[in-house]
Amino acid sequence: MKKDEIILYGLDEHKDVIDKIITEIENFEESFDIRLMLIEALTNAFKHGNKCCVERPIYLRYVLNEKNIKFEIEDSGTGFKNINIPDAIYDENLLNDSGRGLFLIKCMADKIEFKNNILIIQKYLTAKKNKAQN
Repeated sequence: MKKDEIILYGLDEHKDVIDKIITEIENFEESFDIRLMLIEALTNAFKHGNKCCVERPIYLRYVLNEKNIKFEIEDSGTGFKNINIPDAIYDENLLNDSGRGLFLIKCMADKIEFKNNILIIQKYLTAKKNKAQN
């Protein structure tokens, strides 16, 4: 089992942090999903929780084992208020500047929950098939 906590100030290093996590889980098929979920979650934490202030920390904690990965993304905001994640994105909202991040996370995660100013995302992992097996 692997546990880690990373503290980000702004989004300058978020791609490197995500790449590091993806490298740790390279033997699983969910790398794309995890990359997209983390990009959306960290962007939301920075924009909405921290109000784009680079002096406020974003905590990214995760626990990785052979079956799943669980993320906690904690911003410095006041918490989630009346979050309603849509079940679909309609054509008239498709090109809006915001509103799709949590929807995408919900679609890709196996479990998503909110606790104060912490977004908790869980994803079950599937080992990649060995090319020799095909």
